[in-house]
Parts: sequence; structure tokens; C-alpha cells
Amino acid sequence: MYISIKNHIILLLIAFTLLPFVLLRIIAYPKIKSDLKTVIMDNLETIGHKQTELVTTWMRERMKDVLVVAGNPFMAESARITKDDKLYSEIVQYLEMIVAEYGYKGAFISNDKGLITLATSEERVGKDISKTDFFKYAVQGRIFASNIIPSKDPLINEYGEEEVGLPTMFVAAPLKYENEAVTGVVTLRIHVATLDNLLQRYKLGKTGETYLVNRDGYMLTRSRFTKQIKKMGLIKERSALELKMLDPETGKLTFGVQQCIAGNDGSDAKGYNDYGGISVLGAWNWLPEYDWGVITEVDEAEAYGVVYNLNYLGMALLFAIVFPVVFVAYYLGRRFSSPIVQLTEVTEKMASGDLTQSVDIKSNNEIGILATSFNTMAKALDEKTKETVESEKRYRELFNSLSEGIYQCEPGVEGVFTWVNQACAEMFGYKSPEEMIGTKVEDIYVDLEDRRKLVEKLEKDGVWKDFASFCKKKNGERFYTERTSNMVKNEEGEAVRIEGIIRDITERKRLEKELQESEEQKRQLLNSLKEGVYQCEPGVEGVFTWVNQASAEIFGYKSPEEMIGTKVEDIYVDLEDRRKLVEKLEKDGVWMNFVSFCKKKNGDCFYTERTSSMVKDARGKPVRIEGIIRDITERKRLEEELQESEEQKRQLLNSLKEGVYQCEPGVEGV
Repeated sequence: MYISIKNHIILLLIAFTLLPFVLLRIIAYPKIKSDLKTVIMDNLETIGHKQTELVTTWMRERMKDVLVVAGNPFMAESARITKDDKLYSEIVQYLEMIVAEYGYKGAFISNDKGLITLATSEERVGKDISKTDFFKYAVQGRIFASNIIPSKDPLINEYGEEEVGLPTMFVAAPLKYENEAVTGVVTLRIHVATLDNLLQRYKLGKTGETYLVNRDGYMLTRSRFTKQIKKMGLIKERSALELKMLDPETGKLTFGVQQCIAGNDGSDAKGYNDYGGISVLGAWNWLPEYDWGVITEVDEAEAYGVVYNLNYLGMALLFAIVFPVVFVAYYLGRRFSSPIVQLTEVTEKMASGDLTQSVDIKSNNEIGILATSFNTMAKALDEKTKETVESEKRYRELFNSLSEGIYQCEPGVEGVFTWVNQACAEMFGYKSPEEMIGTKVEDIYVDLEDRRKLVEKLEKDGVWKDFASFCKKKNGERFYTERTSNMVKNEEGEAVRIEGIIRDITERKRLEKELQESEEQKRQLLNSLKEGVYQCEPGVEGVFTWVNQASAEIFGYKSPEEMIGTKVEDIYVDLEDRRKLVEKLEKDGVWMNFVSFCKKKNGDCFYTERTSSMVKDARGKPVRIEGIIRDITERKRLEEELQESEEQKRQLLNSLKEGVYQCEPGVEGV
């Protein structure tokens, strides 16, 4: 169908003017939208991780505080003293100083039966805390942080009034004598409001917040939106321990809370309903050591507001441009079509061989320049032809100056070289390209099968990069070559020639061989070690991918080949040791001196000690686990004998009637 040049210009102007905007809407906008969402979620996840680290660090500091208090030399006796003892008031003052200095709500000491013997609040003395979880764990010799729970004692609330049931928590540590006997427990009551302020330090827009939840789905910290939650009737006084994170549409825990308390760290970029029924984006992390979840959320409408506004702006801009573009295209089409039609008529005459043609178009724009250029075209054709010949000569000289060989040959297996540069000729022992041109290509191959493979590959795929083959020079000297070749075909798809670049890689081959020999020496060195060296797949159920001779013998195999491919879990007496090792390596990347109880191929059990590391690729994905392992069964036996000897020695000394002591060497030693 014939379409005039005027209509062509109009349609093309409209199409190319609007095309960028259409492509922006169809292609660029979804990509920008996706990238913006990715950036937003990355920011949300970063804040969530930072908040999790803050909570973890803060809790570890609290546990260090109680450990410092418990480590005070005179604190071990504090569980057994009474008000009449001289140390009583000093210890109370010490605890009051700790409470005031580090921002605690209170501190108290109980004996090993759970009775409080000393406290910063006098009314707590004599109370029984033996049934509390923090006491039960601490009296067993462990440092423990309780969950956030309602207080049973009246505490001062945010209004300055005493109130029972305020959120509170405790950290406790055992009090011990030098012989490690637990005499009591020291407990610090944590000011939960400090944790609230810590979580609200990072502001995420107008609607974002970070909060803690317990395993039952209750919020443990103060919300930024307490007033709004009160108006909604979800709480009476405060969000902590009152607000259960339920989706009002389903009556179940919100999606983020469900995932978090299930122990699945992650995020959601699609949006889910929060406790107020508002769609939010969230990132969450579960802290198993405290039985808490750290959740960071922001309203989806606020987070993706920029994305939605970009969509509206793009559509408005597109419609605003359409009408002016159509008008301008029509005007320009008519203006430009007349001289172009004239140029077309003259061009047809020149195509028939009449180079004396010229056009009479005078204009100060590109059309005028085109007409002027057109008039000089006939004269320029002859000059350009001469320049083309000269240019071809320069390019051939350039090819001959290259250090790598360049060649052209006939496409068949038995074809001949039709052109080579100087470097290619010298590579094969010829003095000049003219001497090599016309020789058979098959004569340069040591194995003619390499030539057949190359031709078949090029006929199938058209190109073969880095094809290595063993070749020979004119004098018969052999050497390695590497080439990149491609098959040139005409319009009918028939092979016309093969052309490519070839280089001498004999030196590289020698270096590769030396490298292989070096690797073999390294492998032999590893096999000569007495300690086991191994590599295995990163998963719990992975298999050994490489072991040295010592490692194979440790586990009762005759050779590394017999052990390679066996399951790693088969060497463990307790499979939980394998899971612990994998989890530790996934988290920290390395575990030194890890001791486990293992078994040999024949079932014999023995102790091992290993240092392992997780190797990851550039994207952070685990690739393998590698390490050094040794049999420490004999060392374990000697340690047990030494412990028994030490115990017998201690019992003997304790049975003596005479006093036996040790002290520091100085005059003022203890």
C-alpha cells in the first residue's frame, strides 16, 4: 500500500515524539516502580536489623551489669547477712548506687531458698521469689533475663502514681563462693521505658514504628500511636501487655507477628493488615534468647506514595503532550514533504546513471543543506572511490602490524588460505603473507580431526571462541594455538569464507602445566599431614567432596576416594552436633576448636576436635564447609584422669587436720 511522504513524516513525528513517553509508561515505569519498592524495603529491613541489634546490645549490657554486681567479691556473703550485720547498709548503698547510676527500677538479693534478704525497697525484704523463672534459672548458676511481664508490686506509672500491673522485667545472676557453690541470687529490675525510648529513636516517616512482641502476640513496648489506639478502643491505658496484635478482618494474629513468632526472620513488600486494619509493610526478626520479636512497620500508602504519584504524573504528562504533537507533526509534514519529493525524483535519475543531475532547493535549514550536499554527490563519488581504495590499503597495513595472527580461508576442510597478515605468516614460519597464501589449511594441523571439528562447529553455530589446537609450522615444529573463528555467509546462507584471529599459546600451556603440577604437590602435601583436612557440602545432609589421607584414616577408610561422597551426618554419634556446627557457620562463618563425639566406618566412637569455616560466593551463598579435624580421644582420656587426680588431691587436702593455704607473694597479698 502506497503512503505519501507527507503522511510518513506526520506518522513518524507523532510516533517518535510519543514513543519515549509510551516506553516510559510501559517499560521504564514498572522498572522504576520495582526499584523504588526495593529501595524502600531495603531501608525498612535495614532499620529493622538496626533496631534488633540495638535491642540485643541493650539486653547484653543489662546482663553484663548484673554479672558485674554478682562478681563483686563481698556479694557472695550478702545472701546470708541480716540487718544487724555491718555489711548490710554498705551493700544496700552499693545496690542503690547501681540502680541510680544505670537507670534501674530496683535491685534485691535472695538466698538460695528464694527469700529476699536485702533490697533497695525495704518492703520487698522477706518476700519469696522461689517460683519466679528468673530465680529458678539463676539459682542453677545461669544468668537470666525474664520476659516483660505485669508487675505484682506497685510501681510509679507515667502519671507519677503507683500502679500494679505495669510492664516490668528482671535480670538475675547467681552469687557464688570461690568453690562455685551458689549462695543466692542478685536481681535487677529493668526500667522498661528505657527500651521504649530505644525503639522509638529511629523515625520511619509519619506512620512507621518499631515494637516488641512476645510469643503470645502481645505488644511489649509503648506504641507511638497510643492515643489513636485508645480512641479505637483496643487498649485501656497503654499498648504494652494490653494490645494483642490481631488483624481485625480475620481475628487472627497479623501476618508479620505470625511469621515472627514462628522464628522466620524476613519482610513483606506486598502489604498486610496491622492491628488497626491498615495495610502496612513490615520487617521482623525473632530473638530466641529473649523470646521476643522485633517488628518494624510503616503504612503501605506512605511508603509507596512516591510510586503512586509517579504513575499519575506520567499519565498526565502523556495526555498533555499528545495534542500539541499531532498539530506540529501535521505542519512539519506538509512543509518538509515538497523538497523531499523533488529530491526523490532527482535521485531516481541518478540511480539510472545520470550523475549530472542537481536540485534547485534553497533553504537555511537541514533540507537546504541536504540539497547542497546532494548536488555535490556526483563529484564526490569519484573522490570517495579513490579514498576507499587508499583506506583499504591502510587497513591492510594496520592488520599486518598487529602481533596476533589474522587470517581468511576457504570454508571447506580442504580449503586454502586466501589472506593472512604478517604476524600470522611469521607464526607458521613463513617470511611473508604472500608465501603462506594459497597453502592448504589442513597442513597447519597436527591432528586433522581438529580442522573437521572446527568446520562442523562453524557450520552449526557460526562462531567458535577460544578454540585450542596443536599445530605445526612450515619446518614441522609443533606448538599450541588458540583462535576465535567465524563463518561468513552470503545472503543465500551459503558459506563464503572462514576468518578469525589466532595466537601462539605455547607459553601459556607451559605455565598451566606448571600450575597443575603445583596443585598436585599441594594435594600431596595435604595428604602427608597427620591432621585430617576435609571439604564438604554446606547443608546438614551434605556429603564429603574432598578429604586427605589422614582424614580418611581417622574415620576408618583406606583412602580418600572411599570416603568422598559419603554423608557427613554418618560420622556423628549425635546428629545435633552437625546441626549446631552448620548453624554456627551460617551465622559467624567460623568455629574454632569445636569438640564432638564421632564414629568410624566400623562404628567405633571417639572424640574429635575441629576448626571449620563456611566458604561463600560473591553473593553470600554458602558454597562449602572446609576445615581441619583431629582425633582427641587420648587427650580426653588424659584430661579425665587429670580431673580424677585433682579431685583425689583435693579430697586428701580437705581430710588433713593441718591448715593448707595459698596466698599472693607480696606483703600486702591476699
